[in-house]
Amino acid sequence: MRRSFLLPTLAAALSLAGGAAMAQAAWPTKPIRFVVPYPAGGGTDYVARLIGERLSKSLGQPVVVDNKSGAAGGIGVAEVAKAEADGHTVLVTINDPLVNNTALFKTLPYDPQKDFAFVAQIVRSPALISANPTLGVKSIDELRKLAQSGNKLSYASWGIGSLGHLLGETLNRELKAQMVHVPQRGEGPVVQDLLTNTVSVGLSSVGTAKQHVAGGKIVPLAVMGSENGQRLSALPQVPTMKELGFNDPLYGSSVWMAALVPSRTPPAVVQKLSSEIRAIANAPDIRNLLIDRGFEMHVTTPEQATANYKAEFEIITKRIRELGIEPQ
Repeated sequence: MRRSFLLPTLAAALSLAGGAAMAQAAWPTKPIRFVVPYPAGGGTDYVARLIGERLSKSLGQPVVVDNKSGAAGGIGVAEVAKAEADGHTVLVTINDPLVNNTALFKTLPYDPQKDFAFVAQIVRSPALISANPTLGVKSIDELRKLAQSGNKLSYASWGIGSLGHLLGETLNRELKAQMVHVPQRGEGPVVQDLLTNTVSVGLSSVGTAKQHVAGGKIVPLAVMGSENGQRLSALPQVPTMKELGFNDPLYGSSVWMAALVPSRTPPAVVQKLSSEIRAIANAPDIRNLLIDRGFEMHVTTPEQATANYKAEFEIITKRIRELGIEPQ
C-alpha cells in the first residue's frame, strides 16, 4: 500500500521537475521584448538598451526595446502585466510605477504586488537637482535666497507622484520656495526643459544629466539618494543633501531599476533570465559603463529584489499621502 502510494507521487514530482527543466531549456524560442514605461533618452531606456544588447548575444535571440510611456509609467507596466507569461516580455522599470502609483491612483490596470515576479534589480540611480544656467544660482543656498526674494520659480520631475516629485516637493517646503511643479513623462524631457530654460530647476537621474553637467549646459546643485551621504564618483564636485545639512530620510532614497516578468512565468525561466542579466550587469565593461554614466551598482537576485521592494513600499506611499499628492 505504501509503495503504491509513493510511486505516483514520485512520478508526479519527476514530471514537474522535468517540465520545469524543459521550459528552461527551451527558453527563449523567439525575440524578447523589453518594455520600458518611459520615453527614449532617459536613464531607464539607457540601462534597458545596454543590457538588452548583451543579452541578445548571450541568448541568441533579438532583444527589442519598446518604449511605452504615459500615465506615470502605468501604460507600459499594464501591458506587461497582461502579456503572455513565457519570459519573452520583460518589464524594465524604475520603482515609481510599482510603488508610488499605488498611492496615487484609486484604481490601477495592474496590481504591482500580484501581477509581477522580480527577475533582478540592476542599478540604483541617485537623483540630481540641477538649475538652468540663466537662473544664476550655483548652490541650494543660492536657490533658497532667490526663491525667498519673491522670484517665481518652477521645478520639473519625471512625473506626478514620482520619487523626483516627492523629493522636489519636500525640498520646496524646506526652502519655502513655492516653486511650481512641472511634471514630465520621463527624465529625458526634464533635462530638455533645463536645456531650453523652460523650468528653473529639474530633478533627474545623475546618469541622464551627467553629460550636460560636463558640458556646462546645466548647473548641478545637489545629489539626492547617495548612500551614507558620500559624494558620487561620477560627480565628485557636487555635494549631497546630507552634506548640506538636509536630514530628511527621503533625501537618502534613490531610484532603482529592475527587470520583472508576469507573475505566472515559470520559475525556471525567471531564474535563467535572472542569472543572465546579473552576469551581464556584473561584467567589468558593463559595470564601468554604468558607473561612468552615474549609476550605482545594485545587482540582486529575485528574492533580494522582492525583499527590498516590500521594505520601501510603506515608506514611499506614506510620504505621498503626507504631501497630499494626487494625479492631475
